[in-house]
Amino acid sequence: MVAISRSTAVAPRLAASSAPATLREGAHGSSVVTLQKKLKSAGFDPGAADGSFGPKTLAAVKAFQKARGLAADGVVGPKTWSALNSATAPKPSTGASSGGSGPTLSLGARGEPVKALQNRLNALGFNVGAADGDFGQKTLAAVKAFQKARGLTADGVVGPKTWDKLGIKVQTPSTPSGGGRAVNGYVNGVARQITVSPIAGGKELRSDAAAAFNRMHAAARAAGINLTVNSAFRTMEQQRALYQAYLNGTGNLAAKPGYSNHQGGIALDINVGATSSATYRWLAANASRFGFARTVPSEPWHWEYRP
Repeated sequence: MVAISRSTAVAPRLAASSAPATLREGAHGSSVVTLQKKLKSAGFDPGAADGSFGPKTLAAVKAFQKARGLAADGVVGPKTWSALNSATAPKPSTGASSGGSGPTLSLGARGEPVKALQNRLNALGFNVGAADGDFGQKTLAAVKAFQKARGLTADGVVGPKTWDKLGIKVQTPSTPSGGGRAVNGYVNGVARQITVSPIAGGKELRSDAAAAFNRMHAAARAAGINLTVNSAFRTMEQQRALYQAYLNGTGNLAAKPGYSNHQGGIALDINVGATSSATYRWLAANASRFGFARTVPSEPWHWEYRP
């Protein structure tokens, strides 16, 4: 009985000894070399893999921890080791193409597809910070850096080619039948509750307009045209900020808060470029089939749902 008890007592100590050592600034040895190599593979530069945990390795550890949503204390414990192993592990082979797909995303997009994008970029070493589902400036910079590293046009727009290089598949957002999100909208200065739903690109429109736009987006994509939306439904706070920038002379023409059709969920700004562009010409020829019309003569990018 004594021998059995002694044996079972030893086992946990043996298991614990096989776990990665907790490392911090000032550490030396082969474990630090492993750490440095994993940081490098994850896209965080610790300097030379010399086995010395110095200031540069400390900075890389903190940057990695912050990107993975961990406490950025510079101490490499079990959680940090686990995140490093996950970030640098080879992708399992599925026997299928390594490419990916997803909705077209750009600056200002929000939602689960953006979160999936951010998680993938972080895993590949292109730091976006927290994966919060908000395509902001830090995500834009990471996308451009990724595109440049993969030999793509570094325009910050996540389209088919970028998804392919990312190697993940993300479901294109669709409008739920009879569903959506209830929000406060405004029509001619009058507040009213409307229901908005996601559109390709991560923004939102009034649910009926969203369904029509998603159909138009799919038709355009089949024709080789990418409809990138710069702005769609706006909250009162967003419209106030745009209007104030207009009054200050630092922004484009904007309607008074409460009077923009963006706040009613039927207007969107599409990145069309010049009126001679293929995108604009496609919209001019096809948008009416889906209920959309250009309503502001001076703004070729502004389209509204007017079925």
